[in-house]
Amino acid sequence: MSAGPSPATQSVLPPLPELQNTTVFRRKICYYDIGSGPLLVLVHGLGGDADQWAYCFQALSATHRIVALDLLGFGRSDKPNITYRIAGFVEVLQGFLKALGIGRASFLGHSLGGWIVAAFALRFSDKVDSLVLNDAAGIAAGSIKPPVDLNISTRAHMREMLESMFYNKTLVTDDLVDLAYSLHLERGDGSTIRSVLETFSSPDEKLDDKISGLKAPTLVLWGEQDALTPLPLARNFQRLITGARLEIIPECGHFPALEKPAEFTRRVLEFLR
Repeated sequence: MSAGPSPATQSVLPPLPELQNTTVFRRKICYYDIGSGPLLVLVHGLGGDADQWAYCFQALSATHRIVALDLLGFGRSDKPNITYRIAGFVEVLQGFLKALGIGRASFLGHSLGGWIVAAFALRFSDKVDSLVLNDAAGIAAGSIKPPVDLNISTRAHMREMLESMFYNKTLVTDDLVDLAYSLHLERGDGSTIRSVLETFSSPDEKLDDKISGLKAPTLVLWGEQDALTPLPLARNFQRLITGARLEIIPECGHFPALEKPAEFTRRVLEFLR
């Protein structure tokens, strides 16, 4: 496993750790648990799973214990037929940490995952050492309507979505599209995505009026050319969170952990020192 390669140089994911599972509210939650040292919990975005961090595992786990989960409704975790809301994800995350005996940790959340970890930190501030909000959703200020439908229906649709996520369009190879689409079909998370997209459009779910209550040191880490959660959103996160630090990765879209994994992990680890 290496933090350096990107999907442009590998048609398949690098070797992955052993997948583990636990139960939360009697539902299966799958996760990876690797490395040792200070604990960092990784929370993926919409339609993702713990594998999205594959190119970052080696670098991050060299100095930290890394726990990366498949959220309820995504990946290989159970997918109950419920309405998925941020508060529910927060409750499951809290139950997951309890099941693993984790009292405190740092948290890194991407996109939807950033929204979830921010909401978690607001509710459970005593459990959070630090936060990394990576191309996060969760506030209205600076947000836009996604330029592409995020509820994938065809292989061509998957290509369109991936091309909107990457600054470097050459990364969107046929092999990557095939892998992403086959995993989408295998995971069967379409109903979860439809439910979460309702959350995205609900003003009651947004954190604009609450996020100033975050107490943990926070890094806002963003791809400069993000077309889904654009840079003005990052600047508003920084403005609203007291003491937040903003770092921008140039020539990078919505998914730095895939597009620029070496630079992404370097910046995360520098912040966590």
